[in-house]
Amino acid sequence: MLLLLVLAILVGGALQRVTGMGFGLVAGPFIVLIAGPLEGVLFVNLAGAIAAGLILGRVARDVDWRRYAWLAATSVAVMIPAALLLRGASTAALEIAVGAFVVVAMTLAVVTTRLRRGGHHPVRPEARVPLVVTGVASGVGSVAAGIGGPPVAIYSVLSGWDPRGFAATAQPFFATNALAALVTKLTLTDASFPPFAVWQWAVVLGAVVLGLVLGDLLAPRVPAAAVRRGLIVLAYVGGAATLVQGLLHLG
Repeated sequence: MLLLLVLAILVGGALQRVTGMGFGLVAGPFIVLIAGPLEGVLFVNLAGAIAAGLILGRVARDVDWRRYAWLAATSVAVMIPAALLLRGASTAALEIAVGAFVVVAMTLAVVTTRLRRGGHHPVRPEARVPLVVTGVASGVGSVAAGIGGPPVAIYSVLSGWDPRGFAATAQPFFATNALAALVTKLTLTDASFPPFAVWQWAVVLGAVVLGLVLGDLLAPRVPAAAVRRGLIVLAYVGGAATLVQGLLHLG
């Protein structure tokens, strides 16, 4: 189990460094599948916050702080209501929610990417309502599934956000989102961290750092198109596996 967890973290961490997002989206479903829905999502929040915080130190000058403020404020504002609603959810329901969220979100991301290829950007960068909607969707996703990236990725495509600016701004947002979701769930639900030994915690947290180092090495060598395709495939596989496990638990 630990080996699979480390592999998922390495892949997710590398993609987070290369593309600006991907840790929760790729590693999250596998972590939930291995550690369970409650413990797994909490761990995704913690590791995701660490990964985003480490990357932020290298990209801070490119952050769009105005967009960050709107996204972060609206995302954090909905977390307490979302956590209260999910407090009594069953294991199977949470697994299904995690899997379905990833599959649906990635499908939307693929569809909206086609809009970008056509040169259409229906969302104006200065518009506030799309930022509010994106922040709310991301906050709910972070609490329910430990995954707040897809709504932000969809917004970036629809608004034509510069990839470098998006990748930089995503880091403080994801860190804020993950920490707020973590505190909310520890306070308002029965969620707890996976029962790892000290050495196991050292291994998995070290894997987060190593994943970012691998991302540093891969970033100048891997074509962006290949990274996007790999992200989509891995997210679909992980989401589908978690969804199937939830459905099996219902039986």
